[in-house]
Amino acid sequence: MDKERQPNIWGGHNLNRLAEEAFRRNEEKEKAQAVGEILNYPDRNEANTIGFLSENTLSRLSWALSKVFEVNFASGSCDTVKVKLFNPHERVVDNSLVVPMEVNTSVVALDAYGPGSVGRDGAKVGSILLFKLSARLIDEPVPDMTAKDLAWGDNCTYGVLVGDSAIDYFEIVQTSGDVVQSELRRKDPTEENGQSVEAQVVTPGQDRLIVNELSSSSNEALELEQELDKFIVSRSAQ
Repeated sequence: MDKERQPNIWGGHNLNRLAEEAFRRNEEKEKAQAVGEILNYPDRNEANTIGFLSENTLSRLSWALSKVFEVNFASGSCDTVKVKLFNPHERVVDNSLVVPMEVNTSVVALDAYGPGSVGRDGAKVGSILLFKLSARLIDEPVPDMTAKDLAWGDNCTYGVLVGDSAIDYFEIVQTSGDVVQSELRRKDPTEENGQSVEAQVVTPGQDRLIVNELSSSSNEALELEQELDKFIVSRSAQ
């Protein structure tokens, strides 16, 4: 077949879209390789226990990730894992508050393991990178690096799953486990449904942690891609 002449049946396909996806796959593969190399040289390591019976922050995230990406932080049912900590790759002075604050963005990384089987632990399939924010007054000392103060929705909301050749972005959402048992309503013409709630009987429940995979074309994913690029550039310059 003449390589310079496209078959007529190609006209019913979106070749531009296919080409964009091919370029993106190649770019993600190169970026994943760069991240993998960077993660070999953290600024500090920290130990953390991951297990199904543990209620610590990273154990809960590990369980939530397994529901979406079928990966977790431990190769077995319970394990002490190494948390890789990195110095901030971005520092921004925020003047929107009464007192100027320095907002830092840093990366917390852990190995990601696939599901295991009976008598066999899961194999490493990539890494999870979490973007952690911290804020301090300009004259405050820089706090120590740690993952023990991670608080979903407060200082960490987004992360990245970096595989051998693919990258997926996700959002971490913490939802209330409280259950409304009953409520007292009254007529209220100002409300859309004509009623307002005066009182509720609520049974406290355990908060749930949910991981939402982000579409690669979403604004959040595009911004996270830029954040990952900043991290790569900052480490490459060292």
